[in-house]
Amino acid sequence: MTENPQTSPDAPAEAHCPSCGRFVGPYATCPYCGAKQQGRIPVNVVKIAALLLATVGLLALWWIARTAEIPAVTAADAGGTLNMAYVQITGHVARSLSYDPVSGYLAFWVEDGTGEVRVSAYRDVTESLLAAGKIPALGDAVTVAGTLRIREDYVALTLNVPEHLALTRPEPFKLKAGELTVLDEGLRVRLAGEVRRVLVPYPGMTLITLRDDTGEVVIAVSEVITTLTGALPEIAEGQGITVAGTVSLYKDTPQIVPADVADIQLGPRPVVAAAAARALDALTAEDAGMLVEVQGRVVRLEGFNGGVKATLDDGQAQALVLLWDSVYGALESPTALDVGADIVVQGEVSVYQDELEIVPESARDIRIVTPAPEIAWLEVGALRPSDAGRVVRLRGVLDQPEGFSAGVKVLLNDGTGKITVLLWNNLVTSLPQHPAAGQQIEVVGVVEEYRGELELIPRSVLDWRVSE
Repeated sequence: MTENPQTSPDAPAEAHCPSCGRFVGPYATCPYCGAKQQGRIPVNVVKIAALLLATVGLLALWWIARTAEIPAVTAADAGGTLNMAYVQITGHVARSLSYDPVSGYLAFWVEDGTGEVRVSAYRDVTESLLAAGKIPALGDAVTVAGTLRIREDYVALTLNVPEHLALTRPEPFKLKAGELTVLDEGLRVRLAGEVRRVLVPYPGMTLITLRDDTGEVVIAVSEVITTLTGALPEIAEGQGITVAGTVSLYKDTPQIVPADVADIQLGPRPVVAAAAARALDALTAEDAGMLVEVQGRVVRLEGFNGGVKATLDDGQAQALVLLWDSVYGALESPTALDVGADIVVQGEVSVYQDELEIVPESARDIRIVTPAPEIAWLEVGALRPSDAGRVVRLRGVLDQPEGFSAGVKVLLNDGTGKITVLLWNNLVTSLPQHPAAGQQIEVVGVVEEYRGELELIPRSVLDWRVSE
């Protein structure tokens, strides 16, 4: 028996037209007899209902996502199971920022006591942060939420929404340079003092040395700070300066990192108090790093690699005053600071090989009250072993110089006798003319005795002059 193609015995009764009995499938009107099919939901209604249901579902998910609390985690909790999770971390900025103005990439590290997380933001988010003035800085307290990514050697978090970064900048503690220690790392402080040096060790980094009556500290201003917050003003040595910033360590030495160029305020004149006047016998190793003012008479001047050391005597005790070449040479009259000179020196106390030193930072820190008496000319033939330790002035003609491991030896002949002049390497390399046979020279130095023979040892390049 042949089956009627217009009927389907396997289909339910609702799929056949109640009027003509033919199979009509999903049609609401029979295509054969035109009869209306009762109880049918139109396909268009189903489509619209499905679209509305999906839209409502998405809106519900969006509302839940917006109102649900973002789970807080620690750096130690961040493991593989949380990869790509949207989480929140609270801590403080532990390292200086990285910023690329071309790509708009901004990154900083957050430390929460259990570890560190690298937070990154990209162009659109970075632009929004900059427009809102929300620029993280070293030491800031932050709460940040974003997508967690577990890297091979560190944990990263991508900031996707600018509003998901909240930061608080602590109020600075008022301290002095000499009070800073390694234990202050991460502390926000405020210091006032005088600009002693401005140095650019390499492009993109400016180091400003601040000094007050307790010591000095370096202010480190990177290119990232100036790019994000503005250019540094022109800074000159001797200006008064007040700075707020966070203490960081450079090779275990505290330095100050400002969050903003505006944290550096300059004054027309120094705001530091005068250095503490100290007697030499009152100085101890515990004063290391302190700025002091001492005075006395120079009883010895000797050279070393990079400068000279003056032994200062105030009648009660002695101490060394270390004068680098840049300081000694910048004196208005360097030869006036010699044996017999009365001087007042302001400098930082340091300890080198268990010996106290006062280190002035510039020629302005030295005041010559009474210049050294002029050193009289002597003849070589008049020198005796009893003159050892005496500073004398000689003139004569050089024999052939002879080099040795630590410098150059050369005989000086003035017609009354000969004496060996010993020039250490640091002095030889500083001389405008290398010693040569036949040169007529004038030389000042300390008489020393070595193996029964007298030698003359110049102390600085200023003790040596080639006669025209």
